Amino acid sequence: MVKKLPNIICWIRMLLVPLIILFLVENPVSAGLSVKTRFLISGIAFGVAIFSDLIDGKIARKYDAVTNFGKFLDPIADKFLILSVLIAFVELGILSSVPVLIILCRELVVTGLRLGAAGKGAVVAANYWGKIKTTMQGITIGIMFVFVALLPETLFAETSQIYGQTVCWLLIPQILLWITAIYTAVSAIPYYNAMKQYIKD
Repeated sequence: MVKKLPNIICWIRMLLVPLIILFLVENPVSAGLSVKTRFLISGIAFGVAIFSDLIDGKIARKYDAVTNFGKFLDPIADKFLILSVLIAFVELGILSSVPVLIILCRELVVTGLRLGAAGKGAVVAANYWGKIKTTMQGITIGIMFVFVALLPETLFAETSQIYGQTVCWLLIPQILLWITAIYTAVSAIPYYNAMKQYIKD
């Protein structure tokens, strides 16, 4: 059972994503809740998901439960979590779409490289660059949740849309997102160098 635990945690992380989005974006289920309440629920669920990413790898290494499937599933679960929340933030008007698109393109490229390597029988796990990238993305999103939680309720009522106006309190998350996007793009280079031998043809 312990051998399967890291992969089970990965699946739980992916299953938390619909819950996060359900309360993050207004819909019939969350319509009766305030913005702060919705973000609080989504933020807690996101925090649990990010924490699960920290512990599944440690469990896998401690109990010698590292598998090829786990090496492939873990980064997929991370991408599913991070990209879903970032795209939801763009829809809400909180974040610019350009840095999010940079992050999306990088993730698609690296996933494509992984699939190319997998076709040659090689499974490439997340490296140090990738772990820093995921940490930066998680911190940026976490800060965004904190910013919204600290905002006065009146700010939302004063905007023409819930998040439709660019206001000064969004500046720090935007800067962090751009820094994260640039690092995310650069972090693809070590992956390419590690996998190019498998995709020369």
